[in-house]
Amino acid sequence: MSVLGPLSRQSNGVARSDSKLSAKALYEQRKKYSNSNFIMHETSQYHVEHLSTFIMDKTESIATVDDAIKKLVLLDSKDKIWTQEMLLQVTDKSVRLLDCDTQEELENFPLPTIHLCQTVLNQTRYPSVLLLVCQDKEQHKPDIHFFHCDEVEAEMVHADIDSAIGDNKHGKKMRLQTLKVNQEKMKRHRETILPPKGPSPAPAPKGRVAATSTSQQQERRVSGQNDTESHENLAQRIEKDVQILNCALDDIEIFVARLQKAAEAYAQLNQRNKSKKNKKKGPAEGMLTLRAKPPSEEEFIDSLQKLKLAFNLLAKLKKHIQNPNASELVHFLFGPLELVLQSYGTPELARSIISPHLSKDTVDFLRGHLTPKEMTIFELLGDGWTKPRAEWPKDQCAPPYFPKFRNGWEPPADLFRTAPWETEGPETGKQRESYYGTHSSSSPNGSYNGMPHTRKYAKILYHFVARNANELSVLQDEVLEVIEDDKQWWKLRNRSGQTGYVPFNILDVVDEPEGIYNQQQQQQHYRPSPPGSLTPGQKMEKVNDELLKKITESKTQPNTKKFRVDRSGNGPQIPLTYDSNPEQVTAWLSSKGLSKPTVECLGILTGAQLFSLNKEELKAVCGDEGGRVFSQITVQKEQLEKNNGDSELQEIMRRRQERINSGSKD
Repeated sequence: MSVLGPLSRQSNGVARSDSKLSAKALYEQRKKYSNSNFIMHETSQYHVEHLSTFIMDKTESIATVDDAIKKLVLLDSKDKIWTQEMLLQVTDKSVRLLDCDTQEELENFPLPTIHLCQTVLNQTRYPSVLLLVCQDKEQHKPDIHFFHCDEVEAEMVHADIDSAIGDNKHGKKMRLQTLKVNQEKMKRHRETILPPKGPSPAPAPKGRVAATSTSQQQERRVSGQNDTESHENLAQRIEKDVQILNCALDDIEIFVARLQKAAEAYAQLNQRNKSKKNKKKGPAEGMLTLRAKPPSEEEFIDSLQKLKLAFNLLAKLKKHIQNPNASELVHFLFGPLELVLQSYGTPELARSIISPHLSKDTVDFLRGHLTPKEMTIFELLGDGWTKPRAEWPKDQCAPPYFPKFRNGWEPPADLFRTAPWETEGPETGKQRESYYGTHSSSSPNGSYNGMPHTRKYAKILYHFVARNANELSVLQDEVLEVIEDDKQWWKLRNRSGQTGYVPFNILDVVDEPEGIYNQQQQQQHYRPSPPGSLTPGQKMEKVNDELLKKITESKTQPNTKKFRVDRSGNGPQIPLTYDSNPEQVTAWLSSKGLSKPTVECLGILTGAQLFSLNKEELKAVCGDEGGRVFSQITVQKEQLEKNNGDSELQEIMRRRQERINSGSKD
């Protein structure tokens, strides 16, 4: 089943009023309608959505208007049309297109340059479309513009423009009568936008996520309740959460589509600017400029908050949705999350998003299912995402989050006030109760339905090296205690007390592990380091320190060969700047001889994102190698700042020498 399928559009051909909208939303719509659509003197204005613009060119298989309509229908069938809101204004001299927010003029088509005005009705999902064919003296080929008339009838706008062209051409005043008729139609329609009498129902399901009937039956068996009303209440609670999840998915999808289309428009506009010989604005460049305009910071924040809400709901509904299941949807949502981060250019905004908190179950669910690449992105987002509400001090918790959905539906506020991500505290966060009902298959101490808890162990079939701080490195034949086993990644605890996730397909459950455990106690890799001893990572750092110290000392001795990095010889230096893209970051990391997992994890970042990470964050993502990466990044930063051509080795030695000197003074 398609989860993030074609965009949902309200295309009634006349107005966007909908009985499913709340009273407040309808009031706002009525107010917006009045501000967007009006007729004053000889100036009329209509809210429209620009669908597409084609050049009438045989090489593009568009020789006629009918060819252009066929192409529009084809693009619509493949869901390749992205609407852009704007205002279409008609005067006695021209048709102007304005930005809805700033009222800035995007395009100005003098009436003599409009060769054809036509309607296209009920041929696409946009039932009321206006078509304009425009060509000025400097254009070799005409443009064909398509607009969806979403708040007024396309016939009204068509009649208005046709009468304006006729008056301009023949010097008559026929348009005044047309405007009078249109004004009466708009007045009647404005009066039909009335608030609903009762509470606003939830939007109808559109083939997205649905609660499974089998999961509801299982919930009844677990709860042990026989009361029909209780069962119905339980089903209603699950259904409401599913509806909220679907609304969040809709809004995320629309935002991501806008990002993608804005990037396409920007690339197209940039290409035009490169090939232009003069700075004069070309045909349809105003509309392209508007399409290329990135979303506001508020829209980015809204999208990130809904991504967090979706993660919370997926963890909450993980036993109640299938095809796709919660885990599959999590992987799917990390695509939009990565795109949002890349589009904004820095992770700082995402890091500032605290509300809504993630519940403890959500964080555990994510850590148990994310791929290494997804875990890199997750850790990059900071405490606002990786730290569940239960671990936040009460005075630092964010206020409750109440989403506003694009379709106007306002879910009951109590659904959010009582949600675990709004109510968990240091104590409640430790509990393992089911979100639906008071009984759970897993109790706080790990027992099942009240049965005594027995420890479970697993034997490792193959070596596994952890790729981030959440995974656990294990050796073949090692036996570990199982902490969680209900996911594709099992959480295990080794003899040293370390815990982490290991893929379940390299494990074998052990019934009687004591003998193996006694053998393993004798093995070196299970012996804890004695007090004061160095870990392997610390030993390596010490060795590096000693090596660099020797190099530094040798530099001060006379008649000693000087060390330098030859930038022009073999092994050219790979540049890394704040403007580097992920491909350049990957090349730079590879040139530093870092391990493949580290390169793969960090290679998805831009230069600015990589520079923004501190040592702790790098260690959380790359393990022991994080310290080495941090050193390399620090060197690169200083090189960029000083820009004096010093080699990396010289920079390192200089810092080491300063530390040695300061140590000798002490």
